[in-house]
Amino acid sequence: MTFLINHKAYTVNIGEDSDNKMINGLKKFIPEQNFDKNIDTSELLMAYIKKTHELVELEKSLELLSKKFDENL
Repeated sequence: MTFLINHKAYTVNIGEDSDNKMINGLKKFIPEQNFDKNIDTSELLMAYIKKTHELVELEKSLELLSKKFDENL
């Protein structure tokens, strides 16, 4: 996967993404018109912060579900 950030190309090997979940996950937070073009540093930072927040909330939900599951055993 190659990103153009501040007019410099950065290639990252993320392994196989045959269902495009990684790309689609990033597209949620990076404006569509910029995804295949130049991404500004501030856009990238905002996407990172939003994705991190999403993962933290997901982790909280999983912990709550796990706790409820353990209580019902």
